[in-house]
Amino acid sequence: MERLFLTSLFLYFLTSLVNVMRLFTAIDINDDVCKAVAKLQQELKSRLKNQKGLKWVAPDVMHLTLKFLGEADENKIDEINSALEIVCGDKKSFEFELSLIGTFGRPASVLWLGSEKQSEEIVALAADLEDAFESIGFEKEARPFSTHLTLARIKDNTDSQLQKILKDYPKINIPKVSADAVCLYKSQLTPDGPVYTLLRKIELI
Repeated sequence: MERLFLTSLFLYFLTSLVNVMRLFTAIDINDDVCKAVAKLQQELKSRLKNQKGLKWVAPDVMHLTLKFLGEADENKIDEINSALEIVCGDKKSFEFELSLIGTFGRPASVLWLGSEKQSEEIVALAADLEDAFESIGFEKEARPFSTHLTLARIKDNTDSQLQKILKDYPKINIPKVSADAVCLYKSQLTPDGPVYTLLRKIELI
């Protein structure tokens, strides 16, 4: 009887895992921005002595995260889609700049490309998404929203060398990002890196 109970519990646990998805909302990056980011990454790579110290993010899978929802049951998808529709229904498309390069953490763990001055539109959009998702049971992010793309994850002790290089980049000149839609993605972690699946795309007016 005990073995039967444990087997049933294990099968239930497996079934629950299958039904859980790792979700986030984001703005996709237009092609001209991707090309400029790829060029910037190559330039930075050429100046780093420790090439293995950073794990670079491929520009063609880059996105600007608005809200990381984390793990959610697939039965929650309808509620999430409704929340997205309500928030995005009256939002106008806009543009914003990514002109600043920097790092998160001490020692640095993430190399990012962000905004020197965040646009009012993207801050308002992120805030509205936070409120909408909190109302359906998702935890609100305690940290203030930061407009950024992750260029690389820093694995080894390359911080001091990297900081010296970044001093030569006080301002980055790349095309503006066109925010014309908000996307809901599913993220699956694999040995080769995360795989992103588009679940919903809501066009801004």
